[in-house]
Amino acid sequence: MAILSFLLSVAEPSGFWITIIRAFENVTNNYVLAIIFLTVVIKLIWTPIDMFNRRSQQKMSAVQAKMQPELEIINKKYAKDPNLLKQKQNEVYKKYNSKSMGGCFLMLLFMALNLTIFFTLFSGLNTMGAYRISESYDYLKYSYANVLEVTNVYISQENSNVSIFENPENISFVIDEESKEIILFNGQTELARSEYKTDFSYQTEEEGEEVQTVTTNDYLNNLLNNFDEITIRETVVEGSEETEKYTLKNAVTDASAEFIVSRYQSNKESFLWIDNIWISDSPFNQSIVNYSGYVGQIGESNVQAGEETIYNAFIPKLQETQSRVNGYFILPILCILVSILSIILSSRLGRKKQTAGPKQNKWLMIIMPVIFGVFALFYNSVFAIYMLTSQLMSAITLPLQNLILNAIDKRKKKKEEEKVEIDYTRKF
Repeated sequence: MAILSFLLSVAEPSGFWITIIRAFENVTNNYVLAIIFLTVVIKLIWTPIDMFNRRSQQKMSAVQAKMQPELEIINKKYAKDPNLLKQKQNEVYKKYNSKSMGGCFLMLLFMALNLTIFFTLFSGLNTMGAYRISESYDYLKYSYANVLEVTNVYISQENSNVSIFENPENISFVIDEESKEIILFNGQTELARSEYKTDFSYQTEEEGEEVQTVTTNDYLNNLLNNFDEITIRETVVEGSEETEKYTLKNAVTDASAEFIVSRYQSNKESFLWIDNIWISDSPFNQSIVNYSGYVGQIGESNVQAGEETIYNAFIPKLQETQSRVNGYFILPILCILVSILSIILSSRLGRKKQTAGPKQNKWLMIIMPVIFGVFALFYNSVFAIYMLTSQLMSAITLPLQNLILNAIDKRKKKKEEEKVEIDYTRKF
């Protein structure tokens, strides 16, 4: 994209997360690595907060453990007097209220912050996905548009020039980065060149008529229509008397196929087995989508009039050689498995500290993996990689948090024992 600037369909997104991700991308020169590093940094910053929350939950569980025997005694003692039973229960709740309410508040605050990070990042990466998909398409669209333009320049010189397109395999297109021009070759012979444009719009200036603007898409559709009316050759369809026309439009698309492929490969964003990081990791998704898929990705409101004709003029040819399944459900499966692992670790560590009940863990074991799996399955792979990295970091940091909390408990217990020992000595 060195010499290009675009009139993009989707505006470049901005915001807190986008700015930070862009800074990481400038360092790594890879969007996926930028997301991975950002997630690691978020988790490292978040770990002390998470640990504080776990500590708070431990204290709250301890309060509940102290409260439970008292409630059981009251339930047995005042079972026959509901009013008195309720009064005594309220007295117990009031007695321990100040200690438990603080833990509840911190837990709710922690959950709110977690959800805020999750959904703001989700929204930002979805918006960025639509922008990158639009940007990649426009990159190819203007490459193809300039192919049409330089072809038009050449055939406008003389009608007989169309004959060279009888052998499109001999035709090639090259961009001169220095002069910012696109050049049409027949073999090694230069035939024509024109300025590489990213805007083909113009205004009509006919006397006595209102000035009208012809958009880039209008101009390109006119060229495509004109090329489609120029027949290179006709072939008889086997088994019938009908003939099939091979037009200049077909020939230009065939001749420019290698050029479009090279532009696509130089600009596509892939990662390991995922051919397009802005599409979900699924064997049911192609890395290059058809027109309806493209509209669904960027939103119908962002599609310009006349786009379908242009899209279908060259993208299907690109799909023939470059499109493939975009994944194999690897990210969704990994997100589910790592989420289950993280919950199991949290449950086992929490059981030792009495921070989580079995029913709560049972529901978490079902709900959380399903949520992560659904997000990974139906949204872009970049967000799935964020979720996977986040869950991996949680699984790694949980044992470390447990070690630190155990060390704090041991130190606290030791101080209490020393205090008791000192008090006991003073009595004598």
